[in-house]
Amino acid sequence: MISRRDVMKYGSLGAAALSLPSGLARAAGGDAVTLDSLARAKGMRFGTATDQSELVQPDLAALIARECSVVVGENAQKWKKLEPREGVFRDENAQAIAAFAAIHDMELRGHCFVWNQDDRIPGWLLEREDELAKNGGEGLIRQMWEHARQLADAFPTVASWDAVNEVITPWEGEVRDALLSRILGDRLMDVGFAMMREVAPEAQLVYNDYMSWQKRPNHRNGVLKLLEGALSRGVPIDALGIQSHLINTLAQPIDERGWRDFMQSVQDMGLKVLITELDTGDRYLEETDPAKRDAEIAAFTKGYLDLTLSFENVERIVLWSISDRDTYLNRPQYPEGKRRPDGLPFRAHPFDAELRKRPMYDAIAAALRSAPKRA
Repeated sequence: MISRRDVMKYGSLGAAALSLPSGLARAAGGDAVTLDSLARAKGMRFGTATDQSELVQPDLAALIARECSVVVGENAQKWKKLEPREGVFRDENAQAIAAFAAIHDMELRGHCFVWNQDDRIPGWLLEREDELAKNGGEGLIRQMWEHARQLADAFPTVASWDAVNEVITPWEGEVRDALLSRILGDRLMDVGFAMMREVAPEAQLVYNDYMSWQKRPNHRNGVLKLLEGALSRGVPIDALGIQSHLINTLAQPIDERGWRDFMQSVQDMGLKVLITELDTGDRYLEETDPAKRDAEIAAFTKGYLDLTLSFENVERIVLWSISDRDTYLNRPQYPEGKRRPDGLPFRAHPFDAELRKRPMYDAIAAALRSAPKRA
């Protein structure tokens, strides 16, 4: 466990964290009904992605501590952020999140070991691709081993790691053309999971991707093919992470039967499921009235969760931001082509920027109440 002295070294974050009661208002320590207490009553846990910049805000930190028992760094543990230059390991942000999790007795997720997209890995790796590819990828494997050991040493309390992230293209359902897969091919899953099993033997290992319940089945089918092949080779996959960014499906055609079949296939493989990055952006919703937008977002979120949580192998629900205060969807760097055509900010989370509940909160709560209890 991290001591008071360890937490205080994070300055204002340490002071904010220590000002909050441990396990604040969760079902295990109080009578307040929260999203996490509702999830726990059904044998699940509820959580959110966060960042050090959020945790130094006492009101937002208190909200996270109250509603959640799982936290994950939004960007803090990604290779590109941790090692922007070769040999320069910068983990202050990620360590602050780990300290917050420890002081509040929260489960810490790790996101992520390797990400199969060229714009999501350190630039210095891309610059050395030819060298890293020699002798069957010997150089890349060496770099991955070093990175895996750094992660395990720096974050020994991580309970669940996204070992490999986003291998499959969303439209074609094929393996994405990126440095990792160009060099390692089908071995990417084998190497990535074997390394994380070696350095973090007690952690749950997750394949994480953003397949969805939209009409087009290519991504779902590609992920199933990837998982089936890897499992047949003995790759130690424990769970599938379903990101659940519903921005691409709200007000668009969905395929409930296809999604149910997909979930059943994953369950038949013996894999656990985590909803890892839930938000409900309304890019395609033409409605502009805030109350009507919130109502449609809530109804859509509940429908998705009702179906998905009906499968008892789903064990975690993690938001990709608990509020609109600092959501990635409304940041200046979010691509213009992915924003609402009318320029209105997204209303994608259960709390607004002032941390007031939105109808989406009640929708999640209702879905949790109606979900079957896990063994």
